Amino acid sequence: MKKFLSLLSFLVLCFLLNCGPQKDTIPVGSEDVITEPRQEFGDASLFFYENGIKRWRLDADHMSRPLADTGKLVVVPVRIMVYDTIGKPSTRIVADSGSTDSRMELFDLWGSVFIKTEEGMMVRSEQLRWFKETGKVTSDTYVQIETPKGDLLRGKGLDAVDNFSRFSFKSDVRGKFPDFRRRIEEQDDFF
Repeated sequence: MKKFLSLLSFLVLCFLLNCGPQKDTIPVGSEDVITEPRQEFGDASLFFYENGIKRWRLDADHMSRPLADTGKLVVVPVRIMVYDTIGKPSTRIVADSGSTDSRMELFDLWGSVFIKTEEGMMVRSEQLRWFKETGKVTSDTYVQIETPKGDLLRGKGLDAVDNFSRFSFKSDVRGKFPDFRRRIEEQDDFF
């Protein structure tokens, strides 16, 4: 009988412990956990003015940046319209993604980068970096430049000015020049 009572009290104790209030664990999502406060914007436009003149407009489906002033702005996708000194649209820039520092002096673009200048120059790459202060554009990936006359130039690595009036490739340079003979005989400009 003592064994039976011991077994019965053990079962009652187990039942009471299992039926009491349980502390449920809070589920954690499998996506990246945000470790710092952030600002996030959907369907946003950002305008940049210099000396009272609109210099460029950035449109994006999503922008994100840390609340701290030292954080960089991440943009997906990148759609930038650059304006000339009198406020006329001059260059269109499109990329899958991009980022800039808090002072907007350095821009990184990556993933199907496409640029079309006012003069009709078209630039394609997987990655470009634009230094606003110096007006330089660089890349370590393959870059293709098509001139308004149809010249097609390709190379790995790029050093250029931001309007692409001057540029040089670092290696593996190739080019196609339509009507080359006629253009040489007529002393035609190549760009």
